[in-house]
Amino acid sequence: MDYRLISPRNGQPLTLETDDLLTDGTTRWPLVDGIAYLRDRDEVRQPAVAALRAGDVAAARRILLADQDRFSPTPPPERAALDELVATNDLTLRGAMKLLNYGPVADYFAYRWCSPTYVGGLHMLERTPTHHTVIEVACGIGHYLRALEGLGRPTVGIDIVWSKLWLARRYLNVRGPLVCGDIEAGPLVETTVPHTVFCHDAFYFFEHKKAALTHLRTLAAGGSVAVGHVHTGGSAHEAGFAQDRAAYAGLTDAYVRDDNDYVLGWYGKTVLTPDPAARVTAVGWIENETAHRPQDWCGYADDLRPNPLLTADGVAWPSEDWAREYGEDSRSLNGSALPSLVHQAAPADRSEQYRQRRLLNLPARW
Repeated sequence: MDYRLISPRNGQPLTLETDDLLTDGTTRWPLVDGIAYLRDRDEVRQPAVAALRAGDVAAARRILLADQDRFSPTPPPERAALDELVATNDLTLRGAMKLLNYGPVADYFAYRWCSPTYVGGLHMLERTPTHHTVIEVACGIGHYLRALEGLGRPTVGIDIVWSKLWLARRYLNVRGPLVCGDIEAGPLVETTVPHTVFCHDAFYFFEHKKAALTHLRTLAAGGSVAVGHVHTGGSAHEAGFAQDRAAYAGLTDAYVRDDNDYVLGWYGKTVLTPDPAARVTAVGWIENETAHRPQDWCGYADDLRPNPLLTADGVAWPSEDWAREYGEDSRSLNGSALPSLVHQAAPADRSEQYRQRRLLNLPARW
């Protein structure tokens, strides 16, 4: 994998000073549990560095696990919860997110595999070069990184929240490099060969979109940039800095399409004919798009599990807000595919059950 980490402060390559500290020649940056903290926040970086220089890795870990982004709907976790999180080896992913006090974000991450937007993202990746390393920006807890690594693809994950990357490593077993930092401030990773850069269900959170997209292109180094499920002002989702389709189209020469087209593509359906009058809640685009090459996303999974939303009694929504968002995201599927799936006989073919979202590749400790 051809890349190196660069300082968000002076742009210099980062080198190891100790096993858990990186330096750019002037400033030290934490490297705890193999995850670099390159977010330029002195109120977090400095005490974490001080703890590491004193040999207290546990204290540095607690500091980094408590760091949040500007849109967090809940306060940081308490120290006792963090100590329990680190010390308890039999927690589920959902239990770990509860201790981290993720609130409604925990439902989003726990059930992201169930959402139409997830398969829309897989379809987007099928329209990028299959031989490239994938750098996922705003990777969250690593849903797509895990799927890509299952295909044997090298990955790099970047997110602004360190605890999400820690969950990716500990609960989703993501193996590729993970970097915490702010893509709006700089690319964080320097590459010399083309990569695919993927950013899904996050671009609307960026306040400085032109700068963020410039940094995505820098990361790609001439490769592909795929930006998916970007909320518009027509979405009921209020967080972030959503724009309309025309504003997004002004950022790129690629065709900015209704994001539901990628969901339809997963199901082998023809993309929608653009309707300027239609209410578009999310958009997406791919720069340097390739021909569609379907991938065997479930072929590596030894233990596919039933979709937790589907029960004998109907659909078990994790929350009203999540159900409402599912309805918006499944607009191209006539509102929701799930109620009909509950009462239909499952196909015998395992891969078809995966395509229909009856079976999912959930992590072992989901």
